[in-house]
Amino acid sequence: MKVISLGLGVQSTAMYLMSSKNMIERADHAIFADPGAELPRTYEILEYLQDWAKYNDGIPIHTTNNKNLLHDLLNNTNSTGQRFAGIPAFSHHNGKVSMARRQCTSEYKIKPVMSKVRELHKLKKYQRMKNTEIWLGISLDEIQRMKESLLYNVKYIYPLIDQRVSRSDCLNIFKRFNFPVPPKSSCIFCPYHSDKNWKELKKTYPEEWETCIKVDNAIKNNFIDRGKDGQMFIHRSLIPLERIEFADQQELFMCEEG
Repeated sequence: MKVISLGLGVQSTAMYLMSSKNMIERADHAIFADPGAELPRTYEILEYLQDWAKYNDGIPIHTTNNKNLLHDLLNNTNSTGQRFAGIPAFSHHNGKVSMARRQCTSEYKIKPVMSKVRELHKLKKYQRMKNTEIWLGISLDEIQRMKESLLYNVKYIYPLIDQRVSRSDCLNIFKRFNFPVPPKSSCIFCPYHSDKNWKELKKTYPEEWETCIKVDNAIKNNFIDRGKDGQMFIHRSLIPLERIEFADQQELFMCEEG
């Protein structure tokens, strides 16, 4: 089985379009693991893509939304109900700013995708995984992000790299099919946001900005990996979001496609 891990960012969405139109090998399924906290524009792209698929013989798109990172952070639990907050929040530790372990990608992206794959294979609870290719949307200019799968019978495939497709090539695919360019895929409260990202989010999505403030306050004193001072923050300045004046520095990292 060939499965596109659909993050709904530039690369994975372009890969979906290319595969649906047989510009590259055709995948069997595409899976979007929804953490419940993507940008509104990302959900608009999902609806647009689902509509596009109806009229273009698109690869079947499956959405998993049984795990909600936003809900769990606000309630100080993880998806299994344990006390946990798996985003890489910042703290003061050993005289410097440090980040907590990033477990959100595994818990709210990778595991839901693999659970859906097992469902598509019609596997029972303890049955071994069947041979599966997980197609990851990483382009030629991001080749350093490639990695091998450690999962049984699961192989990671990088069609864009195999075809020497760059991010700019992906943008040309959107022009070719008259498809809107997706934003970078990440949760609205991701600590990897740059000040430029935060500034834009605050200006463009006021409701989501208020949600980020709630998350920042929720993790402050209820984070399992507390820092030296016993508090965690979404922003690397260790200042509450609502009090920060954001500059326009470049982004640090975005967890597109997990």
